[in-house]
Amino acid sequence: MTDRLDTIGTVLLVAGVAALLVPALFPVQQVLYHESRAGTMANESQLERQGYTVIAYENLSERGQEIYVAAIETPGEYTVPVGQGAPEFPYQRPANVSEIEDYQRQRALTSVVIERPDDADLPPPDEPVEVVEYEAEERGEPVNETAIEQRQRQTARYDMLTVRQGTPLLTASSNLLRLAVAMFGIIAIGVGGYLRASPRRNG
Repeated sequence: MTDRLDTIGTVLLVAGVAALLVPALFPVQQVLYHESRAGTMANESQLERQGYTVIAYENLSERGQEIYVAAIETPGEYTVPVGQGAPEFPYQRPANVSEIEDYQRQRALTSVVIERPDDADLPPPDEPVEVVEYEAEERGEPVNETAIEQRQRQTARYDMLTVRQGTPLLTASSNLLRLAVAMFGIIAIGVGGYLRASPRRNG
């Protein structure tokens, strides 16, 4: 019985140490973020004067079209591993734009505007119509469906896609998995050490 406990304890110690080494051997990989809720009411010439790159949907690469559609359909930010993004999207690291004080310039450097074709077989654009409600409240006016529909029509032509490169959040599945592995390592070392040092070895 003692030999069996020693064996189990040794196995747990080895497995625990290996689990704790996983985060060091396999560091967190950065990902590419895509978010389509910014929206814009400007036309092409206005956007280009502001420094934005405007690309017609049909001129996007196949990968660019896939990512754009996925970004619209995904609540929040749509992510892909680095190296699997679209070549025409201006992925920037936060450090590259953090020193730029002009917010509009920052936004232009980290966004691409997609010109949607008329009657396109695409998901509806993902602009925040609550802006209409906020603007109406500021003016003391009631919000109506007509105003919301007008906002949607105005923003349906040019859809802004904000992109960036960054480290996944702590709540991301990859980080949660790393945390689970580390917790297993700690528990395995604790249990293994207890079994190895158990008084039953001498009993």
